[in-house]
Amino acid sequence: MASPPKLPTRALFWDIDGTLLLTGRAGMIAWERAFAEATGGRTFPSVRPDGLTDHQIAAWLLGYTDLDRPAAPPEQAAAASLVRRYELGLAAALPLRQGRVLDNVIGLLEWVRAERPELLSWLVTGNTPAGGTAKLQYYGLSEFFSSGDDPTVPSLIGSFSTRVEPRAHIVQRALEMAQSTLPGLRPSEVLVVGDTPHDIEGAHAIGVPVLAVATNTHSLDELSAHSPWRALPGLPPADTFQALVAASS
Repeated sequence: MASPPKLPTRALFWDIDGTLLLTGRAGMIAWERAFAEATGGRTFPSVRPDGLTDHQIAAWLLGYTDLDRPAAPPEQAAAASLVRRYELGLAAALPLRQGRVLDNVIGLLEWVRAERPELLSWLVTGNTPAGGTAKLQYYGLSEFFSSGDDPTVPSLIGSFSTRVEPRAHIVQRALEMAQSTLPGLRPSEVLVVGDTPHDIEGAHAIGVPVLAVATNTHSLDELSAHSPWRALPGLPPADTFQALVAASS
């Protein structure tokens, strides 16, 4: 699928893991502990979590492998229960690994806040609200995505994993929310920033272009094969990013 067209960007949708920050795989510690508690110590299944939503990860671990469709009610309930265990253990797992905020992230978020406050800058992520909050608070980024007047209150703005469903549904919810804030907003005026083929495919499914960054486990060639609007080795500095935001294609 070719990239959807891009107009000058009015809304930025940011992924979290591998795009804004790396946790050093601390999340997998929380998943392993949650799975052991839920199953009485069964062997942890092999899973590549990059680009999967938290509820998709839970569903996969429990043996539900058709992740491109909304799951049936029993599967949803089982996955939700495992996700809650994961959320409860995530904050304790984050300090156990050496993670970091990725290069240029803080500079870009500060540029958006100071120079382009009219841009919507939201999270569109496979994390749950609680999981995303834990990660962004730990790495000092929550202030850039606070939904209220008080950035110390843990309430993030964006669209998150809330059930087992295709990632495109998360992007679609974000687009609809953004359109209620910016009437007339077109998908081509949105830019998803992400690091996995799942990010690209989920955005393309609803006509949104993607700036893909090879900052985690997927190479530049792997990302380019999915036809994002642009694929870069990493997030650029603010002057280059400004030109990308303003660009049309």
